[in-house]
Amino acid sequence: MSHREPRPGTDASKLHARAQARRRREAVRRRARRIRRAVAALAVALFVASFAVIYVQLASGHDPALLASASRRRAATATPSSRGGEGRSSSEPEAAGAVSAVTTSQS
Repeated sequence: MSHREPRPGTDASKLHARAQARRRREAVRRRARRIRRAVAALAVALFVASFAVIYVQLASGHDPALLASASRRRAATATPSSRGGEGRSSSEPEAAGAVSAVTTSQS
């Protein structure tokens, strides 16, 4: 038996065309499913990797938020205050984080 294409317009050619269309549809579905799975796997891998990097950084004690606030605190206590320092004697140390009284008036 030779494997020949049926003549157009016959029932066999319609069946052959439908079977070919079904195979193409299935191939497209398989390809779409494979792409979706790859994208989902990539997204999960990227999330896990970034989460692990942040977790290790924080667990090792290198918190960027704490470092930034500590450096601001260090800079604030290291530089002399330009406001309100005229009335104090040089022998009085400035307390870090000391609260000063504030007087406000409403006009």
